[in-house]
Amino acid sequence: MTYFDWTRGLELGHTEIDAQHRQLLLLGEDLAEPLTGSAADEPGATRLQALIDFAREHFVFEEDLMRATGYPGADEHARRHALLLEDLSQYRFRVQKGLHTDPVGLINFLWHWIVLHIGSEDRTLVVWLKSREPDGGG
Repeated sequence: MTYFDWTRGLELGHTEIDAQHRQLLLLGEDLAEPLTGSAADEPGATRLQALIDFAREHFVFEEDLMRATGYPGADEHARRHALLLEDLSQYRFRVQKGLHTDPVGLINFLWHWIVLHIGSEDRTLVVWLKSREPDGGG
C-alpha cells in the first residue's frame, strides 16, 4: 500500500517547490513503509531524522522566497513550519527513547501535514509568487 503518492492535484506549478514536495512525499513513504508490514515495526529515528532534515531545508527555501517577495502571510506560514518541525522532533525523541509510538497516528499526521499543507498554505504561497513574476505569472 502506498500512502504518499504524488498526484497532479499536488502540483503547484513552481518547479523547485514541486520537486521538494515530491521528495517530502518520498521520505514520508520511506517512513511509512515499514509501519505497514507488522504491528511491531516502528519508524526508525534515522528515517525520521532524514525527513526532519529535508523538511527544515525545504522550509528555509520557502521562507526565503516569502521574505524576498514580501509575502503577506510569511509570519504565519513560518510559524506553521516551526510547529510541524517541533511535532516531528517530539516524535523522533519518543522513538529514540523507545517510548510507545503510534504508527497509524504518525502516518495520519504526516499525510495531513504534507498533503494538506501543500494543498492549502503552499498553494496560496505559489499563487503569490507567480503574481510577483515579471510577466505577471502567466
